[in-house]
Formats: sequence, structure tokens, C-alpha cells
Amino acid sequence: MNRAPLSDHEFTTLTTLLHDAAGLVFDDSRRDSLAYSVHERMRAAGCADVASYLALVSAASGDDERQALLDEVTIPETHFFRNPPQIRALRKYVLPELLKQAASTRKLRIWSAGCSTGEEPYTIAMLLRELLPASADWDLKVIATDVSTRALTAARRGRYAERAFVMTDPVDLQRFFVLDTNAGCYEVRQEIRDLVEFRHHNLVTEQPPAAAGELDLVLCRNVTIYFDRDTTRALMQRLHTSLRDGGYLFLGHAETLWQITDAFSLVPLGDAFVYRRPAAAGERRAVLPDRRTEDEPRPTKADRRRHTEDRRRIAAPRLRLTGPRLTAPPPPSAPPVQNVDPLLAVTAAVDAGRYAEAADLAAEITTAEPLRAQAHYFHGLALTNLGRDAEALVVLRKAVYLAPDDGFAHFLLAGALERLEEPVAAARSYRAAAATLGARPLDAVATELGGRSVAELAALCSQQALRLESMSRGDAL
Repeated sequence: MNRAPLSDHEFTTLTTLLHDAAGLVFDDSRRDSLAYSVHERMRAAGCADVASYLALVSAASGDDERQALLDEVTIPETHFFRNPPQIRALRKYVLPELLKQAASTRKLRIWSAGCSTGEEPYTIAMLLRELLPASADWDLKVIATDVSTRALTAARRGRYAERAFVMTDPVDLQRFFVLDTNAGCYEVRQEIRDLVEFRHHNLVTEQPPAAAGELDLVLCRNVTIYFDRDTTRALMQRLHTSLRDGGYLFLGHAETLWQITDAFSLVPLGDAFVYRRPAAAGERRAVLPDRRTEDEPRPTKADRRRHTEDRRRIAAPRLRLTGPRLTAPPPPSAPPVQNVDPLLAVTAAVDAGRYAEAADLAAEITTAEPLRAQAHYFHGLALTNLGRDAEALVVLRKAVYLAPDDGFAHFLLAGALERLEEPVAAARSYRAAAATLGARPLDAVATELGGRSVAELAALCSQQALRLESMSRGDAL
């Protein structure tokens, strides 16, 4: 079979087809990945060349092959209890609030949009079961949808290998799963399965699987990173319509509605950012990163210049690897890349939610280059996502010492301090974050912090500092 790279015409034809079919966007950096997936489908379909495969997949009768191609290019990479800050927000704030509001109807509707192989909707069902036992007389349903029939088959099977549990507490593993020792996997218990309904659904071409205003919570995490702006804007309008007033929307950590829509309010809950359809008037809350410690070496001008260059390079648009990933390995004939900055591997691991890997890689960089502020920053970011705040505190203090004008590092440090119950120090760090973020261009964003604009973060940090200062004064009285 011909394994030649896709020509410009072939690449354009395929990317247009995938965009029209499911809103997926493939830029030229993903040409090799798409070629790998196409060759896999050519082999399965018995096509001798790309031209004959294009004829097959483009034909009016080619629905099955188009679906098979979508399955091939959206192979998932996910796990249970993914994104610890959002899981904490769901467990502590969102689900208890929604259940309290629904006390009169005893009905709750949640949509996991782009559910992949089922880890996300099953996780939500487990969080619900923590709050409400199976014996409770409630009408609970998690509607879980995906465009991939292959992923949905795996989700309905509900059997998972150990790699799916890298962020699962052993207590939850024992409570909600049954170990199949013969198969070497874990199976979701029936009481959790009963809460989840899987459906095939295309987010781009189909309406939401619920009536307008019926949904209390929508999770659409790590999906829109593969859509263009117009597709995302249209999807957000449909999600807004499907949510009731006061309903919540969760996006992935690298996704934002900034410059997409103003229809949702940004709501910080603990150390997570979520969106909400306002109940009435607009609303915005906050939760979240000390200046220098004494024993650190003072950075030189060259160190500060290096930090600035790091920030500019990493803030630039880059391929995000979160959520569904393409399976193509680098082509064997590709020439080796020389002098690749190891920090790029850290950011890629963060984007993909591989926080343990990111922390290990960043630690290696800081060992070799102890004055590299951005490496300390990403080390702290990975550690906070792993819930290792005490360790993150040490790392983030180094980051703000080396780069005292980095508001994003102050922002993370404040969140870690607050979770470690140091409100006075946390308020100082929020103040430092607001002051330094405010000095940056107001249209700057940090994709690794959810793509928030500097203006949003600065305002939220000021609000959070006021809240903590007010609480501290109250405690003193």
C-alpha cells in the first residue's frame, strides 16, 4: 500500500470532510497524524490508494466509513477523576448546590458532552452517589454522548485497565468498581451504571439531547480545542439554551469563552474556574496564587530576560494535546530536531493532563537550571493539579522570587496557600497577582490557566484578596 504523505489536495479534501462532519479542525502540523489514520482506514477498507479512499469516504453511501474515520482520528486519552481542581469544585460546591436547588422536584439532569470512553460520566455518577445513596428517591440522570461509536462501545462495556485510575482514590476504586482478577481489569458497579445513559451524538450537526432549559450541568471538557472559533461559538449558544438559569458549564483547563461569548458568567470555585448561565443579573465570584523567600539566590538580568522569553514563547499558539489524541507516531524518516527546549515537553504534558509526568520533567529542568523561573512555575502548576499543595508551595515561592513580576505564579501560589489554610499569606499573594497581572497587556491570555484574560484574572484576584482580608478581620474580632 502507498504510504506516501498526503498531497495538498488530499489533505484539504479530508480536513474539509472532517470539519463538515464533526467540526474537527486539522492544521498542517497534524498532517502526518491524519495521514497515519487515513492509511489505517485504507488498509481496513481495502483501498489501494488515497484517491480511491477519498471516493469511498466522500460518497453519499459512505456514512459507515465516515464514522469509522471519525473513530480513528478521535481515539481518546482520559481517566477517572480527571482535573482534580474541577473534581473538588463539583464535589464541594456545584453538585451539593444543584441538589439543594432541586430538593422540591428531586430531579437532576447532567450532560457529559464528548464523553469518550465513559470515565467522565461515570465519575460524575460516583460523585452523585457520594451525596445521595441508591435508596434515595431521586430522578438522577447523566446523559453521556460522543461522536465516536468505538468510544461509546467501550464506555457501555464499563471495564477499565489500571491506567484509567491514576487519579482515583483507593477508597473510590474499592467502593465503585469490581475487580475482575481473570481479565485484570475493573468493572463499574451497577449502581453507577444505572445513573448513566450513553447516546451517539454529533455536537456540531445535532441539537442537544435535552429540551431547552432542562439541564442543570453540562461538561464539555477538552472538546472545543479541536473546533474553530465559529463552530465553538455556535456550540456554546446551543449549550446555553439547553441549560436552565443558574446551570453550570465545565470546560477543559485549556479552553475559554473569552472572545467567544458573554452569555456565561465566570465563576471561580476553589481552585477551579467554571462557567454559569446567570440566574438573573450577572454574577462573578472567586477562589484561588509571597513574594521572595530569604535563602534563594538573586536572579541576574540574564535570568529575568530568559524568563520573559520563556513566557512569550509558551504563551504563543501551540498544539494542545488535551482530550482526544491522534494516534500517528512521528514518521520514521523525519529528521531529528536539534536543540529542542525541554520545557516544551513539560507544557505538552500539562496540556494533555499528564501532571505527574509534567512534574517529573520540570523537576529535572530545575535541577539542571535552578534559576529558570518558568520551569519552577510549570512544576508548581503540575503539583497543584495533583493536589500536592505543600510541595507546590516550595516550588512556586521559588518561581515568584526569580520572577516577581509573574502574576500567574503569584496566582497559583495564592491558591496553594489558601488551601493550606494560610489566608493572610494567600491574600498577600492575591494582591501581588492582581498588581502584576494588571501591568500586563489586557488582551494577554495564559492557555495553561484556562485561557483567562489578564483583565479577568486581575479582577478576580482583587476580589479574592478582599474576601480573605475580610475573613481575617472577622476572625480577629
